[in-house]
Amino acid sequence: MKYFISAGEHSGDLHAASLIQEIRKQDPKAQIWGMGGPLMAAAGAEIMFDPTAESTIGFWEAAKKVWVFRRRLSEFTYFLRENRPDVVVWVDFGGFNRLLAEQAAALSIPVVCLFPPAAWAYGKGRADRLARCVTHVASVLPFEAEYYRRYYNLKVTYVGHPLVDRVRPQLAPEEWRQRHSLAPTEKVILLMPGSRKQEVRNLLPVMLAAAAELAASREDLRFFLPVAPTIDQALVQSLLEQHPGLAVETEPSAENYNLMAAADLGILASGTATLEAALLGLPMIVTYRVSSVSALLYRFLQNKENNQPVMVSLPNLIKGRKIVPELLQDGLTVDDLVMQVRLFLELPERSRQMRKELQGIGEILGPPGVMERVATIVRGEATQHPG
Repeated sequence: MKYFISAGEHSGDLHAASLIQEIRKQDPKAQIWGMGGPLMAAAGAEIMFDPTAESTIGFWEAAKKVWVFRRRLSEFTYFLRENRPDVVVWVDFGGFNRLLAEQAAALSIPVVCLFPPAAWAYGKGRADRLARCVTHVASVLPFEAEYYRRYYNLKVTYVGHPLVDRVRPQLAPEEWRQRHSLAPTEKVILLMPGSRKQEVRNLLPVMLAAAAELAASREDLRFFLPVAPTIDQALVQSLLEQHPGLAVETEPSAENYNLMAAADLGILASGTATLEAALLGLPMIVTYRVSSVSALLYRFLQNKENNQPVMVSLPNLIKGRKIVPELLQDGLTVDDLVMQVRLFLELPERSRQMRKELQGIGEILGPPGVMERVATIVRGEATQHPG
């Protein structure tokens, strides 16, 4: 069978690579092309374009790249027409992948969508066009599946979230702390500004300035900064050099789960990392900043269709209420971040309560074997609609 898989950022590349591995188990002769990054390529896909190192967040930020992706859309449409894959798989990155799905549907190629737009959080407008071009939604959240079933005549299967199979630390917290020569009284604070250059530029300076202020008043804090493979080490180093008196230990992203399991507190960019941290019970402060134009558009869409307070972090969206603090846009200041960290450090009950709140998220995300289930869906649609 022939497959075209499209992902646009690091987390999508990671999930798509896992899917490719499962597809190959079920279909050893599979031919796989697509858009994605090095993880998809390592899993055996022929990558036609890699956008992962330049992915962005926000409507306005994405609009600046519209001509690049319009050209790629034209190229991919031609490829679909000439090569007739048996199925197209949309993995997140909804702004572009929806357009690609529309082209595939026009060519009568089935489309399976994994990580559909969060219409349940931001309003049904995002899902209207999806319903006209997607054959099967593989839903990662139970209430997401219910939403698409209720409002659209779509084939929807709740598969669970892929992170339930992936989030496994390799070291016990005690062993990790011993390896890093941490005293029992020292507090580990994790800085995770995201996997996009835009996020690092927007968030890491505030995180480092807050860390410097905290370190100046306390000697029991250790700061760790895992660096995503999509981020240039030179960019991180240039920002660290602006705080010469601050000790921050950088780590490869392969250490993320060990860090999350052992840390006392995380300061995280909104995104996949917040859900990984939730599964490991890490108390966290979530940060988020896009352009003013994008922020206004987000608020307009949510207030218009949902009339709910703006929340951006996955733990809060999943729970339907604010269980982790969010510092967004103009609310993300050094002073506010320092205040939030001090609340956690000075009020241990705050951390205990958050760990308790986070425990239920794993149960919501479903049983293991997620990508095996998604691969079965993908192959089923490809078999029913052979190219």
